[in-house]
Amino acid sequence: MHIRFLFLVLFCLPITTLATTLHGEARAMNKDEAQRQALSDLANSIFVRVQSDSFSRVEGSGKRQDEINIKSSSDIPLIGADIQCDPAGAEVVCKVNLDSSKSLALYSRKLNELLLEIGTLDGRIAKASGEGLYVLLTQALTVIEQYEKHRAVAQMLGETNFTAPKRSRADTETQLRELEKAAPTLELAAQLLTKGLRTKAVYIYPALAHGSDSVTQFASVLRDQLAAKLSSVNSPDKARTFFRGEYEILDNGIQLTYRLSDSDGNTVDMRLAKLAPAAYKGLQVKPTTMSLEKLINAGYGESSDFRAQLSTRKGGEALLFNEHEEIELLVKLNHPGYFYVVGHVLKKAENYSYLVELEEANNEQRFVRYVGPEDVNRLLSIGKFAVTAPFGVDSLQLIASKNDPLKTNDLPPSQLDGKTGMYVIATSVKEGITKTRGILFKKSAEYKAVANLTFTTMAKK
Repeated sequence: MHIRFLFLVLFCLPITTLATTLHGEARAMNKDEAQRQALSDLANSIFVRVQSDSFSRVEGSGKRQDEINIKSSSDIPLIGADIQCDPAGAEVVCKVNLDSSKSLALYSRKLNELLLEIGTLDGRIAKASGEGLYVLLTQALTVIEQYEKHRAVAQMLGETNFTAPKRSRADTETQLRELEKAAPTLELAAQLLTKGLRTKAVYIYPALAHGSDSVTQFASVLRDQLAAKLSSVNSPDKARTFFRGEYEILDNGIQLTYRLSDSDGNTVDMRLAKLAPAAYKGLQVKPTTMSLEKLINAGYGESSDFRAQLSTRKGGEALLFNEHEEIELLVKLNHPGYFYVVGHVLKKAENYSYLVELEEANNEQRFVRYVGPEDVNRLLSIGKFAVTAPFGVDSLQLIASKNDPLKTNDLPPSQLDGKTGMYVIATSVKEGITKTRGILFKKSAEYKAVANLTFTTMAKK
């Protein structure tokens, strides 16, 4: 699918490697929304740091020492954050701070509580069998994930001494899988994943294949099955809880994990299921753009004082849009600056990168927008478009900087392609990503930031 906007006027809608105080800020038309966005901004800041730390450890050692099970900024548990909201004309500005001198003790206390709970469950598991054993193992896995989340934030705040739980995630998952029987149909798998799940107003995300950001046909069909069995909503903004999934393709089936979390980033329940090959026969289960996603995400784990966000009204993770559905793109910068957006297309018959038109202009100004001081920390709509063929996976990359890229010659040169009608910067995605990476890493005194967004479009069912 090619991105073409129905043009809109913009309207309201260097981070150190180890900081003592972390900040989030947002402005909106009412206090509740401003507060929600400010907390989300803080969580996103922490998420970038956690991902950066994880990336650095993997790159430096050659192997990952432990798995950080934080998949998105909404997985970040916040404890002891201070929020202050003040009127700003017709709007409200909320600022939130997480100070390690206050919060680190709270995270340490929470970690000790979780360690005790894991130890208690471990003792009960040793004496259990049958269905009771399965329930206890699921509870243990949920608490272990809670421990991992809180440990990641505490480590980022400066904590270095941690006690390992008596029970590991790997051992718990292994025991659970030994008790599982492979579900022969998706409907039965959905029943297993939702049995006894007590939740209202839940937003169900399509499950993502391990290491991927794109949604497959299999994940779309499974999501519909889950939605039929739960009291679900059609937008994250309307949700009280969130059901996120991930799956791994094995030689003899698919191992599926779904986790239920609340609006504070806490994991409240986890479910595992194994699917027999017959359950997904005829459905696409392997992501078709893994190579593209790896290229786009590689090397962008570094954080700075300048942050950019690119999302939609459905958020920014596990995004699936159907034919004729409208997609609205939202941008947020935490400092005044300029930005442009590069689209990357890697499909069977298409392989290129292009500049997205953001303005109605007759020159290169059509690709660049400016966010002034009055729009900092505010979600801005940059355009909306309807989902049309060709369908598949689209990846967008927002490049933001303090200075105008037209004046610093940082905007990649483009040529209008007569076939696609797009302003192409490279005839292969690999070349296009290399160009944007070179711009980001070019030595300069100005601040720069990048935000990536992947979404999948499908034909109407």
